[in-house]
Amino acid sequence: MIWRVLLLLWLLAATGIGAAPPRESATLIRGARIFDGSGAPATVGDVLIRGERIAAVGRKLRAPRHARIVDGRGMTLMPGLHDLHTHLRASGFSAPEDLGKAYAGHLLHGVTTVNDFSVSGEMLAPIRDMTRPGGIAAPNLKLAIRLGVPGGHGTEYGWGSFFTMQAATPRAAEVAMARALPYRPDVIKVFADGWRYGRNPDLNSMSQPTLAAIVAKAHAANIPVITHTVTLEGAKVAAAAGVDALGHGIGDALVDDQLIALMKANGTAYVPTMVVYEPQQDRAFAPGEWRNLRRAERTREEARIKGGMEPIPELEIRRWEILKENLRRLKAGGVRVGIGTDAGIGGVYQGSSAVREIRLLTMLGYTPAEALAAATSISAGILRQSQDHGRIAPGQRADLLLVAGRPDQRIEDLYEVRRVFVSGREMPLEPLRQMTEAEGPSPLPVHRMTGPIDTGMGRDGRTDLETLPMETNEAGVDHSHLHHVRGRQDGRMFLFANMGAAPQPFANLILPLTKGGVHLADASGFSGIAFDARGTGRYAMLLESYGLEQRASFRAPFEAGENAREVRIPFSALQSPDPQARLDLARLRSLIVRLEGEPGGTASLELGNVRFYK
Repeated sequence: MIWRVLLLLWLLAATGIGAAPPRESATLIRGARIFDGSGAPATVGDVLIRGERIAAVGRKLRAPRHARIVDGRGMTLMPGLHDLHTHLRASGFSAPEDLGKAYAGHLLHGVTTVNDFSVSGEMLAPIRDMTRPGGIAAPNLKLAIRLGVPGGHGTEYGWGSFFTMQAATPRAAEVAMARALPYRPDVIKVFADGWRYGRNPDLNSMSQPTLAAIVAKAHAANIPVITHTVTLEGAKVAAAAGVDALGHGIGDALVDDQLIALMKANGTAYVPTMVVYEPQQDRAFAPGEWRNLRRAERTREEARIKGGMEPIPELEIRRWEILKENLRRLKAGGVRVGIGTDAGIGGVYQGSSAVREIRLLTMLGYTPAEALAAATSISAGILRQSQDHGRIAPGQRADLLLVAGRPDQRIEDLYEVRRVFVSGREMPLEPLRQMTEAEGPSPLPVHRMTGPIDTGMGRDGRTDLETLPMETNEAGVDHSHLHHVRGRQDGRMFLFANMGAAPQPFANLILPLTKGGVHLADASGFSGIAFDARGTGRYAMLLESYGLEQRASFRAPFEAGENAREVRIPFSALQSPDPQARLDLARLRSLIVRLEGEPGGTASLELGNVRFYK
């Protein structure tokens, strides 16, 4: 146990949890080659940072009293990189969610601004809270709320409409945006295109009027809109609707003059995420790229190489050639191109994939300086934040990286990151590197449970813990649908599910133990879960636990009855399908009440007075 305590203390120190926010200070970086992010040639000079901002850029700047001096001679100072398309709750290989390691992966590669497309509205506030100065080390996070169309992409994974809000008409889009905007999202992500690459039946696509209604509401709040768009026709719909960027590459047909004209007229940029479409069967790594991979990432790649090259499907070969040609055509047509990767998808690793995406641009007609401009000033512009960051200039946010070499001339030097600054604060690269290799999940804030979970005393439909109950279901477009309402008198919840067409359909009511289920809940002072239930169906209670993949969640079946009665489930009765899994009661996130039934059938449950008992 002692070694666990020591490791936790070390990780807390490495990530900054519990530390006081630093006072405004000054840092002077002397004598570096300054690549300012515009694409212009680098010049030698000094950069003065005060607090979060760049205060001055020039030659032989005078150091303020007590300023920290950083020797930049022989190195290149440039703006921090962007990744405009990530899923930070996934790793790119088989592993449980670990936000701390995902954030560190980006920082270690000089990525200082990321769009996270794997969060819901309820998660935004707790993530922002835990990544404030003095908290968990992270890039500047641009947290998105996701919208899609019923039966479209983004709705088929079982996450529920709270995770991907749905709209099929302009009127529904306005209602969805009225729900989304109070969470203060940084980005709106729209799943607008339902093409499934010829591998699976197409899903529904969003109409131009519906998408335009979303764009109008977002732009009125100065929030950018980035779409999932993968077809030529879908790209024309999105550009005509005025979105800020097409996310993903157009892979079904070659772009034409009509699309280029639409994109330029409406200011629509292109974020092709080439690295997620690049065939991985014969993928090779640059020496610096391989050296900077995490151990688990190298293990995955070594297994692929050892297993021999698998044939690349013809449709992937054809799509890859179309994607490469489309990038060339859009560049020639003067369309802005930003950097995004889809990091978190299998083989698309957090942090290193952004550098790989930049390198791919240089293989497809970009000079190193043009590719770096795409990753810095142009990506900042896509976020509608050109005045805030993306360049090295007075007044810009001090997101900087110091690189040994000349990446604006030799792009492989981008793997030689020596220092990284996020909003003027230097990141502890070596402790972060060690944290990414540490066994077990990185630490998150923990809240000690007091007992009541949902006794009907919460306000505005929330639990006693001030969390919002949510509904999820099995995967598939033809999934189950759960509805829940509260009784006016006693606050009990009435659950009703229409079961989907899957062989074993189910519907879940999620009761987060902390807001959005982000921070951790410590229920180690209790013996189990108690609640009142009435119903005649098949039910189960599951615990979502940090450090475990969802398929390994601990669960126990329970029975109700025609009359309401108390149900008690001791923690010892909960079992995981993974014999190696261990239930840690100090790392809980949510309770999950599951209703099971027959395909096409219905299920119901009355639930109340949910609590931990001693």
